[in-house]
Amino acid sequence: MNMNIESYLRNSKKVDLSDIDTASAADFPLTPEEARCLTYMMDVESHTIMYLRGLLNTCAVDDPEIAAFLPCWAYEELFHGRALQQFLEACGVCFAPGRSAEVRNSASLSERIQEAGASLLCRFTPHLTAAYLTWGAVQELSTLEGYGLLERSTHNPILAEILRRIIKDERRHFAFYYNKAKTYLAPPAAQRLTSFLLRRFWNPVGQGIKSAPDTRWMLQFLFAGGRGLDASRRIDSAISRLPGLAWFDLFGQSRRSAVAAAV
Repeated sequence: MNMNIESYLRNSKKVDLSDIDTASAADFPLTPEEARCLTYMMDVESHTIMYLRGLLNTCAVDDPEIAAFLPCWAYEELFHGRALQQFLEACGVCFAPGRSAEVRNSASLSERIQEAGASLLCRFTPHLTAAYLTWGAVQELSTLEGYGLLERSTHNPILAEILRRIIKDERRHFAFYYNKAKTYLAPPAAQRLTSFLLRRFWNPVGQGIKSAPDTRWMLQFLFAGGRGLDASRRIDSAISRLPGLAWFDLFGQSRRSAVAAAV
C-alpha cells in the first residue's frame, strides 16, 4: 500500500484498451446481473467529477500532494466509466446520449448538504482532511474489492481483462488515500472527528447517486457468499488499522444488512 506521489503523477493516464478487441465482447457470456452491476459501476465512476467539484471547496486542497492527486484521480475514474460503457455497448446494452450528464446531476439533497457542510466545517477545524482521506480509503478499497470479485466470477474474458486494468488504477488510488490518512489521523481530535463523521454519514459507494435499493442489490450481488465475506472482512480490517479506527466495521454491517434483506 505504499504510494510514491511523484511516480504516480508522471505515469497517470487513462486506462488503455487499445489492444483489447472490445467488439468481440458479445461473443462471450454476460449475465443480466453483470450488466446491471457494471451499469451501476459506470454511473458511479462517471460521477467522480462531481466529488472533485465539492473537494475543491474544502481545506483538503491546501495539501499540495492532495491538490496534485485529485485531477489525475478524477481523470482516471472518468475513463474507467467510459471503458465500462464501451464494453457494455459492445455487448448490446444501450444508453441515452445524455446519460453521463444526467448521472452527474443526480446527487441527492443530502449529498449536496454534506458537500456544503464540509466546506463550512473547514473554517472551524483543521481535521476535516483526515475524515476525507479516510472516507476515500474506504470507498476506493470497497470499489477495488468489488471489481476483484466480479473479475474472478465472470465468464467473459474481455470483461475480466478490462477489470484487471481498472483494478491497477484503483489500487494506486487506495494507496494514496490510505497512506495520507495515516498521517492526518495522528492527532486524537482528527480521530474523533473522523469516527463521528463515518458513523453518522458513511454509506457504501454509490448510494446517493443511485438509490438505496440499488446499492443494497449491489452488495448482495457482489459480496454475498464466502468470497464476498472474505472481501468484506479485508475492507474492515484494513480501515480498522488506521489510527483511532479500531472500531471500524461499517462495511461488514452494510453487507450483513443487505444479505439479510435478500433472504
